[in-house]
Amino acid sequence: MKRRYGMALVTALFAMVFCGALLLSGCSQSEKKNDEPDYADDRAMAVIAQGYQKRSDYIESLGEDADLSSNKVRKEIIKTEIDNDKELKKAPFKDAKMQEDVIAYLNLLDNQLDVTKKYAESDPKYYEEWEKAYDARSAQLKKLVDRYDLTVDDEYQDEFDELIKNGRTVEEKTHNDEVINGLLSSANFEKSDDGYGLYTYTAIVENTSDISFENVYLNVALYDADGVRAEECYADTSAWAPGEKVKFEVMSEVDASRLAPTVSGYSVKE
Repeated sequence: MKRRYGMALVTALFAMVFCGALLLSGCSQSEKKNDEPDYADDRAMAVIAQGYQKRSDYIESLGEDADLSSNKVRKEIIKTEIDNDKELKKAPFKDAKMQEDVIAYLNLLDNQLDVTKKYAESDPKYYEEWEKAYDARSAQLKKLVDRYDLTVDDEYQDEFDELIKNGRTVEEKTHNDEVINGLLSSANFEKSDDGYGLYTYTAIVENTSDISFENVYLNVALYDADGVRAEECYADTSAWAPGEKVKFEVMSEVDASRLAPTVSGYSVKE
């Protein structure tokens, strides 16, 4: 009987120690889990969608007679979205790229607000800067849609689609700008002396892209031997299809040592 009692006691003690170890392990795991940062990855798009919708609701609440282009009204509209989204500015993310894209969007909201603070409505530059800020925000929203499936509720969808459509246009123009500027960055203007103090500068450039450009206008700066910009001339071509080589040519009395072309305008063939 004593032996059985002793064995039972040992078994009971072992069970208590084992359960205690499990309990401590469970507590340790729980503490470890509680110590993890509250990552925003899973809720970030919902927060941004809510901010967009609150902004839309505020606009709707102003009524049809509200002047939505006034600085005072625009400030309050933008603040509505900023106040909703501000928690994401300092929130940790597992996905560093998502965090970068979210912060970029929040900064663009700040940029919109800065425009309303910096410029008076009577300043012609106000509308130029507002349009830039509007375009940048819509392009960044499109990125969030494409990369992270940002969605809004059905009642907000039509206006949201228009904003994303504008973002797509901005994105395409940015791409086209980069392409045409890249093509012209390699332009090498050769000089010929025409006599009587006149010089002709000619560059033949191939369109190695898949974009068909039209009505391309260049400003060509001519720099003298001292590196001083002595004159600015103009060159153009009416059409520039993929794979096509075109000649850009300017004439001047300046004996230039360097020419620097910049694009002043172009269109893309549909």
